[in-house]
Amino acid sequence: MLNRRLLRSKVVQALYAIIIAEESNRQLAYDEIAEAYKPDLNSMEPQNLPQLERYRQLATKLFDELVEKGEFTLTDEIPHSVEITAKKAFAAYRNANKRDRQNSVKRVLAETENIYTNVIYSLRFLTDLAHSARLERNRTHHNVDDPIPLRSGLDSNIIIKALENDKKLADEAVRRAVSWADDIDIVQRTYREVLRKDSAYRAYCEKVEHTLEEDQELIQNIFRTMVFKSQLFIDFMEARDLYWEDHKDLVRSLCIKTLKSATAEGQITLAELTDDWEDDKYFVEELVAKTLAEEERFEGYLKEILQNWDNERLAKVDMLIIKAALAEMMYFPGIPVKVTINEFIETAKRYSTLQSGKFVNGLLDTLSERMMKEKLIRKSGKGLIDNQ
Repeated sequence: MLNRRLLRSKVVQALYAIIIAEESNRQLAYDEIAEAYKPDLNSMEPQNLPQLERYRQLATKLFDELVEKGEFTLTDEIPHSVEITAKKAFAAYRNANKRDRQNSVKRVLAETENIYTNVIYSLRFLTDLAHSARLERNRTHHNVDDPIPLRSGLDSNIIIKALENDKKLADEAVRRAVSWADDIDIVQRTYREVLRKDSAYRAYCEKVEHTLEEDQELIQNIFRTMVFKSQLFIDFMEARDLYWEDHKDLVRSLCIKTLKSATAEGQITLAELTDDWEDDKYFVEELVAKTLAEEERFEGYLKEILQNWDNERLAKVDMLIIKAALAEMMYFPGIPVKVTINEFIETAKRYSTLQSGKFVNGLLDTLSERMMKEKLIRKSGKGLIDNQ
């Protein structure tokens, strides 16, 4: 089941994408200003290069003031055309930032939903493996040099039959365009080179009938050791999911839960990604929005505490993690402060430097105490649980 720790990592990923995009947009604004004051090489009139450079510098300065303060101070020495150039660059910068903020959140939410597509791919991999077994068992002529028992096979396994007959799995595969048809060689190689040679599978194929427990044992073994640890399968998943390393444990868990739900009557229940996707979406969207809205306040706190630190030594990811944690403390009253701190420490350990866990822990302890004294953190419900 999708958990908040993974959602918090998505928040940090979105925030990181946003600051990188804003840095790029700022550079594009500088380029736009520079373009406005490039000498006209086609003009027959003499170009006043020192003046053009001076105007470029003035426009850049005005633009920076707009970014930092939201306004600038005009003097008599600033021509109206320079003011207009700076305002145009700032408007383009602001609009690009707005689009990038929206797109970054949409992207991480799409990546999160894509986890379930990975689940469908994984389950369909099993049914396609079974299809390879069915084809071999139905052949008139068999490989006499490398025979395999054919009294039963993966295709006769009750869990596989339940997957093949499950309407929800079929509907999700269609809706998400999940198919191994274009990569069928991965399935076939896994069958020929791994499954077919497995001693436990060959012993299974010796018997005509099996208990549900035997069928379940076979499927779990195939899924855990032959599919999820297959380099062919891993390479495919890494190619389609940039964050497969982060998502694989959840995909594996949901698949195993689905497989274990199979009954002797051939029914199976497809495990859900989440109990409430709308609530999960809200958590990500709101936490990103509140972190950005309170960024100035949080920057001020950090500057006070870290005034003797070299900013170059501070990892961007650490700063984002701390800001997101502070926003969660302020705007999610049902989450205890201690839970927030512990969860973001784990996020720092996974996504930042080796020392980030201790660094984030120390700062969040200090800042949370200050914010509680200032009554910026008010907890209710589960959030009132003792945080000590």
